Amino acid sequence: MIFNNQGQLMDGSGQSIVILDTGIDLDHPFFGPDLDGDGVSDRIVYHYDFAATPLTNYNDPTSNDDNDASDSNGHGSHVASIAASSDSNYPGIAPGADIIVLKVFDNNNSGNFFDIEQALQWVVANQQQYNIASVNMSLSTGGNYVNPTNFGIIHDELQQLAQEDVIVVSAAGNTGQYGVSYPAANPYSLAVSSVDDYNNRNISSFSQHHETLTDVFADGRSIRAANQNGGTTVKSGTSMAAPAVSGAIAVAQQLAEQELGRRLTFDEIKTVLAQGDDIVGPVQYTDDYDGKVLNINKLGNAILDMVETPSEIIIAQAGDISNLDHNSQTIVFDHEFTNPVIFAQPLSYNGSDASTIRITDIQGDRFSVKLQETNLRNQETNEGNHLKETSGFLVLEKGIWELSDGTIIEVGTTTTDATTKSGWESITFNHDFDDAPIILTQVQTDNDATFVQTRQKNITENGFELALEEEEAYLNTGHGAETIAWLAISPGQGDWDGNAFMAGNTGDQVTHNWHTVDFGNLFNNAPKFFGNIASAAWRK
Repeated sequence: MIFNNQGQLMDGSGQSIVILDTGIDLDHPFFGPDLDGDGVSDRIVYHYDFAATPLTNYNDPTSNDDNDASDSNGHGSHVASIAASSDSNYPGIAPGADIIVLKVFDNNNSGNFFDIEQALQWVVANQQQYNIASVNMSLSTGGNYVNPTNFGIIHDELQQLAQEDVIVVSAAGNTGQYGVSYPAANPYSLAVSSVDDYNNRNISSFSQHHETLTDVFADGRSIRAANQNGGTTVKSGTSMAAPAVSGAIAVAQQLAEQELGRRLTFDEIKTVLAQGDDIVGPVQYTDDYDGKVLNINKLGNAILDMVETPSEIIIAQAGDISNLDHNSQTIVFDHEFTNPVIFAQPLSYNGSDASTIRITDIQGDRFSVKLQETNLRNQETNEGNHLKETSGFLVLEKGIWELSDGTIIEVGTTTTDATTKSGWESITFNHDFDDAPIILTQVQTDNDATFVQTRQKNITENGFELALEEEEAYLNTGHGAETIAWLAISPGQGDWDGNAFMAGNTGDQVTHNWHTVDFGNLFNNAPKFFGNIASAAWRK
């Protein structure tokens, strides 16, 4: 069991676990009551069948879909129960988590990567709405790999989910070989192998495992959990070990959000999961898997050990960037950050051609930056001809933070290809602001080399909308997905560790003419200035 610093038991509440499998017994009592009488247990917040019939039209993977994820096999019900059952006799690891079931095997127990990719694309599109913590895939190709493997069409979705701190968990496979199957071998999925029980901690004879590819072991031998018709059954396999980890991740992220003000990243989850117990046998493997047996208590303690006192936390650094041109330059931080995001705009106005700042290669101690100009009408570019510019930069740690004067700021990221022409991305705050905060946004990646900046609108105390905006000549061409950082801070003046700050907006006053912002007498010296267009009152 995991407790927070106030002694409250963590059960995965507020998190969602996605199960990609054979479906689920929709009204099984292990998944909560059916108070609304719709035939679906209330903790199953969404279900869909991506494999109602065998897929025959591979040009249209949606051709075999329907909205009923009922389970005729029992595998999916069993897996979901291990992760999230709320039954008092057979509880799951995260009995308070919401359950999302995406059926990817037809009633003949046949599956394919086209339907699996559809399901993962749904997770990518809906992960923020449902606060999805983990995605369980107790499935495999049956192969065996001893090196990280990226084959297949689902790699992009796995990578994007990892970047969004949604943790995909895959069963290592049941051939008993040294190695793991796919998608467990994908570097953006956790690979879960099986031990016979948590006391003896012997590697299960059926379990595939690998010294570097296995991320964690969990109990997968003779597990009693839900079946497909309201009862229970006993099953064994790495399919049973994986959902224990998926449930543990939901609990871990609930704890992290409460104690750290943010989610753990994919790499951080791997690290804290590997601070468990040691393998006991077989003897030849006891030195290979130190700490890799799931231990819920140690997992919670590892997260609590990450909690720093306010005096220890450095959440921000401000500085200047000079000599900005089309050549990339590296800015090194004074401190190491865990999940840094960068704000660096607006530019100075030494050159009159339209330009923006592009950020790339953000690491814990540095980032790269360059100036980017728009294209010309003849498809040529002014790149390299712009006068050198300057800009301030602000690096911030992701999360919710209380400043020294009590002001709350929230810093987050999202990855999207939404543009001002193709639909806006909705951002929901985790902090409850009293009034609409001031918002800064900045593109953090350079995945699509086309000129781009951010726009935002409809800012309320609950959230806002943002989108990518390309130059006018390319507004209707779309843009590749980019990661966008955002900062929300309540309007007003305050003190940030001895430094005065002001957060505000101009109202609907700014046009193509220069506009003066009056700081009053707040600052003794010229401050660092950061800004965005905060509305979208007109666009072509």
